[in-house]
Amino acid sequence: MSNQQAEKIIVNIDGIDVLVPKGTNIIEAAAQVNIEIPHYCYHPKLSVPGNCRMCLVEMGMAVKDKATGQPVLENDGTQKIGWIPRPAIACGTQAAPGMHIKTKSDLVKSCQEGVMEFLLINHPLDCPICDQAGECRLQEFAIDYGRGYSRFIEKKVVKPKRTVIGPQVTLDDERCILCSRCIRFCQEIVKDDVLGFADRGSYSTLTTFPGKQLDNNYSLNTVD
Repeated sequence: MSNQQAEKIIVNIDGIDVLVPKGTNIIEAAAQVNIEIPHYCYHPKLSVPGNCRMCLVEMGMAVKDKATGQPVLENDGTQKIGWIPRPAIACGTQAAPGMHIKTKSDLVKSCQEGVMEFLLINHPLDCPICDQAGECRLQEFAIDYGRGYSRFIEKKVVKPKRTVIGPQVTLDDERCILCSRCIRFCQEIVKDDVLGFADRGSYSTLTTFPGKQLDNNYSLNTVD
């Protein structure tokens, strides 16, 4: 079925009704009305791992009377919404008819601040001398959605720098945020399953599989 023939549904995002094709995820639905939901791991051409958690939103559905099936109203006459207690990832949640989404609530803001704080625990804080400064999504989101300070005072985990993983690519592991986009690009687009993560937790690093190099014709597309 083409996009023109796809069934259309209405979802409400931050008080705005949005008409989208059925199956559209919340990130793409919000983008149609110029609402940015921050994300790192999501890419429209790749599978959805939901591992960065930056795109958490509040989600709810209109409450209906069990006896009559009619919408339940608040005291001010607006529709009562039953909000799910826990936030959901926008990248992995498909829009459903009558769904209500909050992208800027206090809960969402708290989640975004926590995710940014976590991502920066072991990240070098040297933006003024970083080659990527000024065109870095991590820097931009830290300013727009971060807390502005860190509660963690532990010694940072030092990861490898300038690791040659292919004839055209040198990896700086200490700046990698483990979004896995390069891994999925190689697996799903190039069909060259050469990249993966090693170790666990704060010690996780991106690497090539033993005996392999990132040497396919599309290797430079993994550089970000």
